[in-house]
Amino acid sequence: MRKPLLTVFLAVLLVPAMAERFYIHARNPVIEAFVPPVHKFPHAFSAELSPGQLKILERFGIETEPVGLFEITKPYCNNNGECEPELGENPSCADCKNSGRESPACYPDNQLPWGIARVNGGSGGAGVVVAVLDTGVDRDHPDLKNNILHCTSKVTHFRPDMRNCEDGHGHGTHVSGTVLANGNIIGVAPEASLMAIKVCDRRGHCYGDDMAAGIYYATDNGANIISMSIGGNTPDSQVLAAIDYAVDNGVLVVAAAGNDGPDEGSIDYPGAYAKVVAVGATDQNDNVPSWSSRGTDDGDDVIDEREIEFGAPGVSIESTYNDGCYAYMSGTSMATPHISGLAAKLWQGTAASTRDYLRSIAEDIWTTGYDTATGFGLPTAQ
Repeated sequence: MRKPLLTVFLAVLLVPAMAERFYIHARNPVIEAFVPPVHKFPHAFSAELSPGQLKILERFGIETEPVGLFEITKPYCNNNGECEPELGENPSCADCKNSGRESPACYPDNQLPWGIARVNGGSGGAGVVVAVLDTGVDRDHPDLKNNILHCTSKVTHFRPDMRNCEDGHGHGTHVSGTVLANGNIIGVAPEASLMAIKVCDRRGHCYGDDMAAGIYYATDNGANIISMSIGGNTPDSQVLAAIDYAVDNGVLVVAAAGNDGPDEGSIDYPGAYAKVVAVGATDQNDNVPSWSSRGTDDGDDVIDEREIEFGAPGVSIESTYNDGCYAYMSGTSMATPHISGLAAKLWQGTAASTRDYLRSIAEDIWTTGYDTATGFGLPTAQ
């Protein structure tokens, strides 16, 4: 005869074992009492499960799913101290040097970096809130601090990053500056407001349940645009459900295509999701670097799964960095905030109207017509 569910749970919980993060596709108060939730979602919750607990849930027919692991679409350092994604998997760009200097410069080379000028940015964005989901932000950076509206951490996997939204990496500060820096460097939409939501730890790891929690938080707290320079090879059910929620509530979601090119279909999630504006990278000559991920093309004018929507500046991009400094980075991570900033600068009143407008002003910059690297092209403010 089967033991009562409560007795089984108690027995399993008393046995120490290595736990991993799973989604539990149920909202049963008995289960939640004995498998404490980390994040709660409308039809699921995430929790740390030991192998024994996982077996018990499966025994009772309760659906589980591993939480997805994503990462910032990392740039890498070359011998000149510049960040290039194509040079390998091991180096971390958290300590990248700026153009060969001994450390990131505490003054910028350009007040209006080339990418901002290329999209005709540098003004506007008043009244628009951009949520940057990333490694956090340098809250004291002089070019950002006056634009920060909210700053919170949703990280639950890496204890040092759970306490506050400070950027322990530099990536989140860099992409935020491209969107809306307003000081020694000017972003695309310097009058916009920043909602900095830390969903990635200082190692650049971003777990699906933290990302989903960040998307719900941004939506419920008034974000107009969500910008994610984050990528992974496979979709995460709760991230996609959170994006559905955001889009249904009038939020424009923008994400990086990834740095896994040049193969067709190498686009990352969540950018590969059709409800997300996916952005590939271009250089100062509007060429596509080999590392920028490609999407697919089914031949119509509708963005479908795994299709890229736009290309934008993503090579040798100067922007804000930790400790009040500035640095150059490359990657589709850097391309994404150019589009997020343009959306803020050119906000048309609704997310859908803004997405359509950006498409209507996109320049055809790579191959003729829609292509798998830059989609409909590069939008520029008129």
